[in-house]
Amino acid sequence: MDGTLSLTFRPALRTATADSVLRLYTRHGMALTSMEAVRSLPLEDRDHRQPRRTLYASVAAGEGAATAVAVTGSEIATTVSGGATAGVVVGAVAVDAVASLAMMGRAVGDVASRYGYDMRDPGEELFAMGVLSLGMAGDVGAKTQALASLSRLTQRMMRRATWSELNKHVLVKVLQKVYQRLGLRLTQRKLAQIVPVAGIGINAALTASLVDKTFERAQAVYRLRTLSEKYGIDPSEWTSGTSSRTSEQDVVDVVEILDETDATDDTQPDPTFV
Repeated sequence: MDGTLSLTFRPALRTATADSVLRLYTRHGMALTSMEAVRSLPLEDRDHRQPRRTLYASVAAGEGAATAVAVTGSEIATTVSGGATAGVVVGAVAVDAVASLAMMGRAVGDVASRYGYDMRDPGEELFAMGVLSLGMAGDVGAKTQALASLSRLTQRMMRRATWSELNKHVLVKVLQKVYQRLGLRLTQRKLAQIVPVAGIGINAALTASLVDKTFERAQAVYRLRTLSEKYGIDPSEWTSGTSSRTSEQDVVDVVEILDETDATDDTQPDPTFV
């Protein structure tokens, strides 16, 4: 995991450079010369300079769709030898994980830098790792399980499994219901054509959701941090109330990240931050 993060998340995090952020603010009429100057801006100004959330979700969806195609093919073959091999499936899942981490790294770095935090600072990298952990919570396992289930279903269909065996898969049951509602008969030939399409949609949606949630929670974390630093507030005080942007549990998780970072690192840009 550490090696994967070193190859993907950390480099992607650092692509959001201080120079690019300063140029962005200059184009909007704010001649700033340092990230400290960015952090001195009102929160409203920094909120308005945030990247487009839909852009990250769209790119992530495209990457997830490509992985699903690699796992199933454009149409499920009628023989085992004609389908995706184990090496291709494992490789596709590995590439999917790497690409997803890179997307999340870029999203976190983009959000953080526009709030005035330099991703080249080792302390900021540690903080961003905590944000990644919060964004990934509960979603990565579901995404991996979905791809594994799609691969198992594909392999069974290539081995000409019976309907009783195929109906053990949730996706097949759902497709059966859809065809019944439409007054159509679902044959194995039709199933072989529709499963890759459904797989593309499912994995694209899961990948987009994972990156989008990481983006959303990164904004919540850095907004909380910004306000805590600006007004000298202990982050634990935020757990007494919640906003429409995040759930109470998310706020608790954010506070834990802030506390853990302070306990393990003394290189925070602002020593007054608690």
